[in-house]
Amino acid sequence: MKVGETFAQPESSFLILEKDFARIVEKILQNPRLLKLLHYRTSDALIRPNLTTPEKIALIGNEIKIVPKLDIDKECPIYMIISFDNFTPNANNPLFRDCTVNFDILCHPDHWNLGNYQLRPYKIAGEIDAMFNMQKMTGIGELQFMGANNLVLNDQLMGLTMIYRSVQSTEDVLPVE
Repeated sequence: MKVGETFAQPESSFLILEKDFARIVEKILQNPRLLKLLHYRTSDALIRPNLTTPEKIALIGNEIKIVPKLDIDKECPIYMIISFDNFTPNANNPLFRDCTVNFDILCHPDHWNLGNYQLRPYKIAGEIDAMFNMQKMTGIGELQFMGANNLVLNDQLMGLTMIYRSVQSTEDVLPVE
């Protein structure tokens, strides 16, 4: 590069991931049932009061994570980790990267049972699936459910991983700010 030459804005799907994370988290914050399941650790979580705005904001980075770092403490929070994985070139446009969007749902086994055969990780999975499966999210693409697996980290944290395929199209182009 010569002096005075400007550096062109790079084109890569990886550079838009922050907007994709933001869209997913914003959508999650609009679901009061899911927020109660993440916030309240008691079996009556779904009949507890809706979260206040400060309580919702406090979930980000604690119970709702985009960095897969878990802090194990005495309270053993309920975690939902959002991640992008398995990037592949898009068949129609080499500038796009198709990928999977993973939701890891983890909680202490003492927090699983909500009564009446309801298990917290599966209730959370149901909320996520209803919000994201076959949904078109500009910038992310259409999310298609690919599967879910049990996830056991240790005797303190266990749950499941939900996997969605994100297929990009030309309609997913967002202006870079």
